[in-house]
Parts: sequence; C-alpha cells; structure tokens
Amino acid sequence: MMAIGVAEAQAKKVEPAPAAASGKPPIEVNTLSGAYLAAKQARENRQPDIAADYYAKALSLDPNSETLQQEAMFAYLADGRFAEGVKLATKLAGNEDVGKVAHIALALDALRSSRFDAAIGQLKLEDTSDLDTLLIGHLSAWAELGAGRSREALARIQGLSGASWFSVFNQYQAGLLAGLAGNLPAARTALNSVISDQASAQTSVDAFLASAEALGRLEARAGKKADALAAIDKGLELAPGYEPLTQLRSEVEAGKKIAAPIESAQEGAAETLYILGQAINRGDGQDVALLYFQFAKAVSPTPNPKLLTALAGVADRTQQIDLALSYYAQIPKASPYHRTAELQMGLDLWQADRKDQAKDHLRKAVKDYPNDLQAHLAFADVLAADKSYGEAVKLLDRALELAPKDAPNLWNIYYQRGIAYERLKEWDKAEPDFKKALELSPDQPQVLNYLGYSWVDMNKNLDEGLNMIRTAVDLRPNDGYIIDSLGWAYYRLGRYPDAVEQLERAILLTPADPTINDHLGDAYWRVGRTREAKFQWNRALTGEPKPEQAQVDTIKRKLAEGLDAVSPASANEPPAAQRAANEAPAATQPN
Repeated sequence: MMAIGVAEAQAKKVEPAPAAASGKPPIEVNTLSGAYLAAKQARENRQPDIAADYYAKALSLDPNSETLQQEAMFAYLADGRFAEGVKLATKLAGNEDVGKVAHIALALDALRSSRFDAAIGQLKLEDTSDLDTLLIGHLSAWAELGAGRSREALARIQGLSGASWFSVFNQYQAGLLAGLAGNLPAARTALNSVISDQASAQTSVDAFLASAEALGRLEARAGKKADALAAIDKGLELAPGYEPLTQLRSEVEAGKKIAAPIESAQEGAAETLYILGQAINRGDGQDVALLYFQFAKAVSPTPNPKLLTALAGVADRTQQIDLALSYYAQIPKASPYHRTAELQMGLDLWQADRKDQAKDHLRKAVKDYPNDLQAHLAFADVLAADKSYGEAVKLLDRALELAPKDAPNLWNIYYQRGIAYERLKEWDKAEPDFKKALELSPDQPQVLNYLGYSWVDMNKNLDEGLNMIRTAVDLRPNDGYIIDSLGWAYYRLGRYPDAVEQLERAILLTPADPTINDHLGDAYWRVGRTREAKFQWNRALTGEPKPEQAQVDTIKRKLAEGLDAVSPASANEPPAAQRAANEAPAATQPN
C-alpha cells in the first residue's frame, strides 16, 4: 500500500450556502425509470446526496425491487444516512452480491449500541479480501474489548496475518486496544514497533503519526514526560509542524492534563475505519474510503475533527463545496485541525464564487494567525486570482519573512511574488524573484517557462529565454500550456511555421483552452491557412474556461476583418500557462 497523508484542515463557523446553491436539484421525477437513471448518473458523478434522494424516490415507486434496495443501501451509507442504510441492510444480509457490506453495517449498528456479541456475530464472514480481512478483524477485536474480553481482543489482532502491510495497522490497533485495557507495557511495545521504523510511514503516514500521538498521550498520562516528548518527536521528525503533535507537545511541556488516545470501543472502531479509509483514499479507492469514513462517523460517539476533515476533503475533490464547508464548520475551535481548515474554507468559498466572503474570511485568518505562513500564502493565492497583485505582494513579503530558509517550497513563494510584480509591470522586481526561485530549485518548469517567455516577449536574452522554455517543455512534455508558451515564443519571434508545429502539439493535449486555440488561429493566419485560422478562433469563443470579454471582442474582430485589422497589442494574448498562473488559488497544504 502507498503512503497517504492526513489532510489537516479546520474551520470557523461560516454558514454554508443553501442546498440549492450546491447544485442539488429538487426531486421532481415521477417515473421509476427517470428516478433510477438520475440516481445512477449522480453515483457516477460522485454525488451521493443526490443519488440517495433519487433512490429514495425510486424505492417509493417500487419498494420491492432488490436491485434498487442494493444500490440504495450503498447510496444511503455513502451519504451518511446510516439508519436508512441499516434498514435496507437487514433485508440484504443474505444477498450474495452485497451481503458483506450489509453485515458490516449491521455489525457497526450493534457495536455503536454496545451489543458487542451481536456485532461479532455479524462479522463472521468468509471469502474476504485482504482489506476486508483486516477491517473485520480489527472491528471484531474492538467488539471483544467492548464486551470486557481484552485478552481475546489482542489475540484477534495478533492472529491476523496476510499481506506485508498488515503489520503497521495491526500494531497501531493493538497499541490502542492495550492502552484502553490498561496494559501499558503491551501498548508501548506495539506503538514503539511502528514509530521505531520510519519505513512504516511508507505504508501509512496516518498510522505512523497516530502511533506517535497515542504513545505520547499514554506516556504523559503515566507521568513519563520525557518518554512522551520522545514519542511525539518521532512523529515530528517525519512531519515537522504537524499540528496535532505540536499542540500535544505544548500541552505535555506545560504539564496539562492529557486526554487518552481512545476512550471507548466505539472510538476504537471509528479509528480503525478512519485509518484504513485514509490508506485507500486515492484513485479508485475513494468511493470505498468515503464509505469507511461515513461508517466511522456513524459509530463514533462524538464528532471527530480529523474524520470531519477527511469527509470535507472528499467533498472538496468532488466539487461539493457547500458539503465540505458544512463539515469544516463542525470542527471545534480548540482542535488542532482548526487553523488549517479555516484556510481551506476560505479557498472553498472562493471556488464557490463567494469571492467577497472568501477574501473577508482569509483576511481575518491572517489577522488571527499573524505568524502563520500558510495563512499568508492562502490569502495571497486568492488575491492574485482576484488580480489584487499589490496586496498579494505584501502578503508574500511577510511569507518570506516567516518561511524557514530551508523550506522545500521557498522557491514557490519567490515565484508567486515574481508573477505579482510582473503583473504590476515592475519587471525590475519580478526578474530577481524568478532568478531566485530558479537558484533554489533549478528545474522548475513553471519558473523556466515564465521567465523564459517574459524575456522573449521583451526581446531580450532571446537564446537563453528560448532554451528555458524548451527545457520546461522537456520537463513537462505532456503539458499543453507550457508547449503553448514555446509556440507563442516562436510566433513573437516571427518563426510562424515553428509556432504552428508547437501550437498544434499544444492543442492536441489541451483542446478546449481558448487561449491556445486563439494562438493557433493567429499562427495559421500568418502561414496563409486562413480558413483553419477562423475555425480555431471560433473554437476559442466556445472554449473552457470561458475567455474574458476583451479576448472575445478581439477574436470576433479577427473573424470579421482578419488578423491584420487588429493591432498587435490587442491580438496577442499571453501564453495560456502564464495567464493561468494567477487565475485559480491552489489548495493549501499546511505543515
């Protein structure tokens, strides 16, 4: 299994937009086929809330369809409608196709109401995959512990064998089980086995960091402050600045009362689901990860900030911005996830086109966290996307003061400030920043492209500028935006056949971009291919993202009167990569 990092985040209380603003349609279909097809489409689009609504409508029209029941059960569980999912699971436990998931749902329903033996009975499943074997074994162990059988619980964990990656998850769960059972020596042994080998993090960063936190808590509660700090520092060696550990470290040093890692069998079961969900939360595994997260939320006695963060992350990736905001808003202010999620919430508000609210939110975050690097970078991203480059520069100035001199992303701060200065037409300040970025990280294609094109556009350092762009293309041979820069550099130098060659490559890679289509149209016109030029200009008008009005007006004039009727200044849009550099803020990746 590949390493997966926990997505820290947090939020302040900002009311999400009404459901209608998220694009969720009212349920207006009145036919079974219409409801079913709409539900299937929503599932394909990874919109479990909409899918669940349509399945509910379909079931109201045909309550006895087992196919509908199967698909609706998954939709309900993925949308967090656990009670509705369990109701269908009771009917489907014997189904050959979905019985396994149904039994797990019924087991969790029993576990959360402290019917531990009933939970164990539901988990007696056969023909399971490696992941299912691990999950079922861990859930059964927590049910044993809930029933007061700690030896049997640890024996279940110790008896789990299978893939090589089982060990990290088994040891972490064994440490939590032993800690809750009061067997501190066994807990120390298990958790130390995880954090003593940083190779464990290659299987699961989350299990590694959680083991460091759990051991730190157990040692602190046992009065062993030095051992607690040593355990916490193991985690911080891997992830410096990781807030759950930095906050815990401060509390231990201050002699504060430290909460236990896990306080109930239900919390333990939720942690199992969360950790395994994080391990598969990528690519095709995201749908299963969402199911695990919703299961964890259902069985957890109280809202868990890192679980809410994980659910918000899934919602972010599927563009369910209001749902993500609602998860972030549930995270308590005292949580170590609070600061980061506030920043992500600001970026989400921007993505939801609530731009004034986003700027106000991030401006407050910078004020609340004046020494926080990520707060300054997140707000600078949004301001640059809003073309407020002067204010962005001030934030980036402060970010450079706050950033460690060996920070791996230091080059990017100089790069972003260079872009802002270039947009402000302060090239004497922009150029040194681009050069500094390349000094810190010589092979960054974005920087090579931006500086190289800028030089070519200004008719200076032509050979060096072209070589920079060619190097960027070599580093990113499948990046249509950077290839567009090379093509447009040739165009600006009057090398029109070379421009056509590169721009045709770019359009194959990024066919919908309006700027690349516009550029190719101009290049075609210059080599006498006027009919093809007009075709590309027309495509530019319908491209994605939609061209700005000034570009639309210029293209329409070219279509009506030809390129020669348009002044060079208005005809020449900068390369797509250069234009895109400040058009969308990046998600924060806090330390």
